[in-house]
Amino acid sequence: MIINKKNLFSLIEFIYLLIPISLVFSIAIADFFLSLIVIFFIIHTLRDKIFFYYKNKIFIFFIIFCIYLVFVSFIKYQEVPLSVIFFFRFGIFSIATCYLLDRNKILLKYILISIFTTCTFVALDAIIQFIFGINILGYEYNLNSQPRLSGLFGDELILGSYLSRFAPLVFLQLGIIYSQLKNSKLSLIVLMMFLFLYTFVILASGERLSLVYFMISITIFLYLLNSKKIFFLTIILIVSSFLIISSDRESRLFKTTYLQIQGTFNKTQDGSYKLKDFEKIPVAHIHHWKSATLMLKNNFIFGVGPTKFREKCKEPNYSVPNGCANHPHNIYFQLLSEAGILGFLFVIVLFVLLTLKLASKINKNKSFDLKNNYVVYNLSLLCVFLHFFPFLPNGNFFNNWLNIITFIPIGIYFHTSYNIRND
Repeated sequence: MIINKKNLFSLIEFIYLLIPISLVFSIAIADFFLSLIVIFFIIHTLRDKIFFYYKNKIFIFFIIFCIYLVFVSFIKYQEVPLSVIFFFRFGIFSIATCYLLDRNKILLKYILISIFTTCTFVALDAIIQFIFGINILGYEYNLNSQPRLSGLFGDELILGSYLSRFAPLVFLQLGIIYSQLKNSKLSLIVLMMFLFLYTFVILASGERLSLVYFMISITIFLYLLNSKKIFFLTIILIVSSFLIISSDRESRLFKTTYLQIQGTFNKTQDGSYKLKDFEKIPVAHIHHWKSATLMLKNNFIFGVGPTKFREKCKEPNYSVPNGCANHPHNIYFQLLSEAGILGFLFVIVLFVLLTLKLASKINKNKSFDLKNNYVVYNLSLLCVFLHFFPFLPNGNFFNNWLNIITFIPIGIYFHTSYNIRND
């Protein structure tokens, strides 16, 4: 059976729409889908001599960065980890996303529906697990043994991360639904129900970083909606969710945070508080960052090599009590330690550039409509901003799961950015 060009594109688009749900159940399948899209894009564009997308300045900058990472790995160890060799595929995935969106004008609608539907399904399952102690797949939730809600992710405690990283695109779709419902009471009820659902689940997940990401996203969303009524109702919903979760003293969000703050200070005889010695502060990430700075100090230009933090943190020169892990839990400390000051500059320059772009467009047309490129531009770029935000703990820079989530909105950003320039 011969598949014609139209059917082949339809198949690739369908595979793309399966990525959000595949990220829930299998990172291997999600990565396989991404690889298929990348291979298809490369073959198709080279065969038809479509080189426009490869000329994207941010993409070129990213490819140079990838070459730099390979170079550092090679000069340090004469070998390059697979995660570094194939890191470029995420950049190609982003321009492939842009190409598919340019070619099919309604694909963006279906991508947003796919993300929104998957996130809602994940959140509803988490609610079931919270109420009944077990979810639809049989994963149990025991507050005493594991105070963090995980839902469909089972033993992987990434429920809040998944929802919060997709939150700007979920809010984009939610804003579109709200604007399309003509009945003001119905639209308000629907909006409040979804906001409560997502807020409560992220709080119940106990992931503090996810809560910060979510609060930033919901703040931008409310700003774009520009409704005092919705703003005050949302505040009530958030406070209500806090009160329900905080009524349980075993909640990680509150108990662990309280204990870490308490353990960071010593109470002196005069009743004042004094910061403990660094080694005694019970916040693991601080010790990871200390180990990362020691690596940077001795390897200032190129670092110790991509993905090598997990090995080098065990060596005497970089060993810090409680400071060893697979990565230092901050992408900038990871880049400083593994790729040196040059690798760090690549990413911090990109972050500053994207932040300035977001700030420059945030006050443009705020109407929630897919025809409004500005609101799609801002909320897709917000996803990227959250991923690269430097002042909070982060996941592994080379983590496939995180990068797939991040490079979807990067592709949407490329698409809308081009549309805005040509309006």
